[in-house]
Amino acid sequence: MLGLLAAAAPSTFAQSAPPIGVRAAGMGGAFTAVADDGTAPFWNPAGLASGSFVGVTADANALDSQSGIFFGLATPPLGLSYYRTSPTAFPVTGRNGPVVSTAIHHAGVTLVQSLGDHGLAVGSTLQYVHGNGADAFDANAGAMLSGSLGQIGVTVHNLFAPSLGDVEMKRRVRAGVAVHVRQDLTAAADVEFTKTPSAAGEWRDAALGLEAHPHPRAWLRGGVHWNTAASSGAGAAPVGSLGGSYTVYGSLRADAQVSFGPKESDAGWGIGLSFVY
Repeated sequence: MLGLLAAAAPSTFAQSAPPIGVRAAGMGGAFTAVADDGTAPFWNPAGLASGSFVGVTADANALDSQSGIFFGLATPPLGLSYYRTSPTAFPVTGRNGPVVSTAIHHAGVTLVQSLGDHGLAVGSTLQYVHGNGADAFDANAGAMLSGSLGQIGVTVHNLFAPSLGDVEMKRRVRAGVAVHVRQDLTAAADVEFTKTPSAAGEWRDAALGLEAHPHPRAWLRGGVHWNTAASSGAGAAPVGSLGGSYTVYGSLRADAQVSFGPKESDAGWGIGLSFVY
């Protein structure tokens, strides 16, 4: 992406959300109302209800301050996922400012349910979390309203705000809208309602993105995200991204993205494979 969340260490810049998903990263993190692939267990669990019959995603993003790897299997009723972010900075419980940097592992099971005939779905990813030498139970929860013109989605990350030893995982609330401008073009926007402590101050993400399907075997993406809690200095400058996918064989796609911005920001790259049936 992405939009990205905590910084790698006290000397680096802030980040918005964990760097999960090459497709999401290519859209600048404007993905809460788009998520319909294997990364939906992270971005919006409810997105599985409107996704493909089977989706498998394996990808990785490497950014200036943080990296992430993701493996996911998604079907309309059920999803399985594992992702790792490293390093991630957290504030010590009860204090301000990130002082502990550690890799965080998440292993989850996603359940989704459609409600009625009006395109509304809800879902949750129940997760085992390990990091900082400690274990915890957590969840991501989401809702998605789908229609012919687009989707509206909302996700709560770190629903139970668990502690891993002496560090606290802050709850994050993020919403998005996606509009089908044409059959082959989707425009999306995301905004976070919560602020997250980081090395350079508080971070509250906003993102805009586009996804085009100009050829039966190709997809193109672009996006930008920025920190709405920063008026100037570290984290205030926007970070742009470009990405794409290409069908290499059957339903197997190769995915890639590159993100660019100021030094020690979210600049970096990502690659992955996805299977959609």
